[in-house]
Amino acid sequence: MNENDTLNLLRTSVDSNWHTHGLPSRASLFGDGIFETMIYINGKIRFAPAHQNRVNEGVKALKLDASGMADVPEIEKLIEEKVDESQRWRIRWNIFRSGQGKYTPEENHCSEQLMIQPFTIPPKIKNNAYLSNTIQLHPSPWSHCKTLNCLPYVMANLERKEKNMDEVILTDENGYLSEAGASNLFWISSGTFFTPSLRHHAISGVGRAQIIELLTHKKIPFLEGSFTKEHLLEADQVFTSNVTGISYIREIEHRSFGIDPIPLLEKIFQ
Repeated sequence: MNENDTLNLLRTSVDSNWHTHGLPSRASLFGDGIFETMIYINGKIRFAPAHQNRVNEGVKALKLDASGMADVPEIEKLIEEKVDESQRWRIRWNIFRSGQGKYTPEENHCSEQLMIQPFTIPPKIKNNAYLSNTIQLHPSPWSHCKTLNCLPYVMANLERKEKNMDEVILTDENGYLSEAGASNLFWISSGTFFTPSLRHHAISGVGRAQIIELLTHKKIPFLEGSFTKEHLLEADQVFTSNVTGISYIREIEHRSFGIDPIPLLEKIFQ
């Protein structure tokens, strides 16, 4: 190799041999991008406008140049050519800053990657959950975005697995409830629905937005705000949501909750 080339070598812990590999992207070097998880069903991406809006917001927050970037209709057309439309598919759309560079980017164009997998129905009931005392979420201008820097959620779910629990609930730096390990958090007390405000650094979930929109439209009592563990443990029912659907939590810290499905909300994801 000459003095202007970069040699990239890669190996894993199960293969001690080093292999040459193409140059890594800024996604792998710095987590410099966002991603969108979507469900493709009956030839369409479910909640398509909400996904497009969240992508646009994330791209803007990371100061990426969106000119030439794909949009949801283009992705729908591409998927149509690749899959059996009688099945449901899980689509992950990675959007990251192009080029190399170090911390300071050399350019701001968008590189994109699509991952298409069979859709797996999430568990309807999570038997046990706990509040993490070690992993907290912290503020940033992009904390509501689905960035490729997901280390807090990776470590939280690693801890959850070590504790043999079905769900982990995260708080912000001041101890206020934020969200679950890979989904947003809701609960019901005396007929009123509650969810933490995004100012406590939860991801702005597409499923979350659909639920809030329906509750507002139906004029069902609903509060979004700052809540502590004590508020949660006083609930009648606790559930999590993401784009794949709703899961109900049976127990948190030896406190039991109702797990009967909520038909009005279940219809959102059917």
